[in-house]
Amino acid sequence: MTPDEVLPFGRLGDRSVHLCIDMQELFAQQTAWHVPWAQRTSSMERRLVCDRPGHTIFTRFLPPRHPDELPSNWRRYYSRWAEMTRGMLDPRLLELVPMLAEFAPPALVFDKHGHSAFTAPGAR
Repeated sequence: MTPDEVLPFGRLGDRSVHLCIDMQELFAQQTAWHVPWAQRTSSMERRLVCDRPGHTIFTRFLPPRHPDELPSNWRRYYSRWAEMTRGMLDPRLLELVPMLAEFAPPALVFDKHGHSAFTAPGAR
């Protein structure tokens, strides 16, 4: 299936960017934060990236090293999910899923420490 077949209104324009959010092993593998759709959607993401890898930005979510790095509610949250902090995780889980990682570069990888890619410094 080509990007023209995947996108109902055709290819993205030359000034468009494909923003691919958190397609990481952290979510694709059987971790406490596993999301079942991550593996299923990787092939569709790959088709979009293949068409124009230089117009793709991947984000990677980087949890804190330790819950104590964060204030109040976030500290409690990461105390609950301590195994998902960078101090306890296998660093390979932070990487993009392999079928997408091969495109960076030319695709850009933007690391973020919060849930939104748009509120992180340097995102604009």
